[in-house]
Amino acid sequence: MGNATVEQNVGRVIELLRHQRTLYRKLRSLAERQKSLVVSDDASALIGLLAERQRLVDGLVQLNVQLAPYRENWTEFYQGLGEPQRVEVSDLLEEVNASLGAILRDDARDTAMMTARRERMAIELGEIGGSRKAHAAYARSGGGAMNQATDAKA
Repeated sequence: MGNATVEQNVGRVIELLRHQRTLYRKLRSLAERQKSLVVSDDASALIGLLAERQRLVDGLVQLNVQLAPYRENWTEFYQGLGEPQRVEVSDLLEEVNASLGAILRDDARDTAMMTARRERMAIELGEIGGSRKAHAAYARSGGGAMNQATDAKA
């Protein structure tokens, strides 16, 4: 492999990693916006945001496919980098990993919040259903007898 090819590969990897960093920054921004939508219970805006997140995730999947050939021999590739390139690649990878960690943490928090809300709603709906059953039972038994007695007096 000639020097030109090595330099092209290094340039390509750095370009892909920079693009990956950009997508993760956008994804992290959306994850932060997602929290406010979950808190405000704005379902339609949340659905739109999730669609936008999915497009970014699809872009990240494509980037991973493009990076796969370089990952096969990553140790050798990384060792062949000059010091400035090695520092840049390391910085890019660290930022991407930090963003991914923050996104996963935020998603877990939002999921827990939505799960708690769903469970509260299920309990409330169960109480409403129980209340309706009690009213119906009352109407069939005691309430109905009072009506019959009132009707008999009339």
